[in-house]
Amino acid sequence: MIALLALLDRCLLLLSRRATLFLPWSLALGLGFQDLAAALKPLVTPLVVALLGIAMARTDWPAFVAVLRRPWLPLAMLAVGMVLMPILITPVLSYLPIAPGLGLALSLMACLPPLTSMPAVAGFLGLDRAISLFVTVVGTAIMPLTAPPLALLLFGLDLKIGVLEFALRLAGLVMGGAALALVLRKTVIERTPHASPRVDGIAVVVLMLFAIPIMDGVLARLQSEPWRAGSFVLWGFIATIVYIVIATLLFWPLGAQRACTAGYSAGSRNAALMLAVLPATIDPDYFLFIAAIQFPIYLMPTLLQPAYRRLMPRG
Repeated sequence: MIALLALLDRCLLLLSRRATLFLPWSLALGLGFQDLAAALKPLVTPLVVALLGIAMARTDWPAFVAVLRRPWLPLAMLAVGMVLMPILITPVLSYLPIAPGLGLALSLMACLPPLTSMPAVAGFLGLDRAISLFVTVVGTAIMPLTAPPLALLLFGLDLKIGVLEFALRLAGLVMGGAALALVLRKTVIERTPHASPRVDGIAVVVLMLFAIPIMDGVLARLQSEPWRAGSFVLWGFIATIVYIVIATLLFWPLGAQRACTAGYSAGSRNAALMLAVLPATIDPDYFLFIAAIQFPIYLMPTLLQPAYRRLMPRG
């Protein structure tokens, strides 16, 4: 038993140190084992709570309180990412030789908040955990207020988002995450020496598990339309990189870590949030885009880490 626990400990440490190398393999697992992807789908919401809880547990709470007291910087990041960017990007996309459904998807992507997994990934990339947690939770909370008018103005889409229902669901996720964070801090992090890297290793496991059900049904789309799906994946990468670069450059005068945090939050969007509120007449290409965007979501941390190490040298 002791040998098994020691092996588990070494595995968690390895995962925490090489997180960005392991994350892409979860996509391969989801694609290769479609039955497993379908079976794990009911675990998506509990895994979201787990990701939030671990991210909250690993956040420097005095730093997060400081962000709450002076929230202007992360609010500016959200304004740039969720309001200014779709207004600027949408006219440009209309001139590009891409399918209308893909153009719509790329524009809608810019209206969305950061991924729920962003605060967890931020730690692996050396980004600001406190700001990452703020923009994820607050960005998701304000999305029902910002996305519908932008969608109506820019695309003529009527997004029927039930604000109260959405708020209650978000509150449940946040409270569940906060409860888990409290348990982790009181029973593990504060009592066990050097526990933080092990908790990060657990976060990697949760992130990998989360990716598997997201791949449910994706293999069939890739096999039925390989060239089209491939082009959507390519445009997903291009859009992600463009959004990251724009936000990073805009916030660069405020420091490398803050700028890179703003950039990553602008590039890692929760595209699946729209699935429940899009009208029935929406171009079916949007659903292909949801599958395609998972590749940059899980591969970009691996690609970005070397650049972030150069931009944000640690002492």
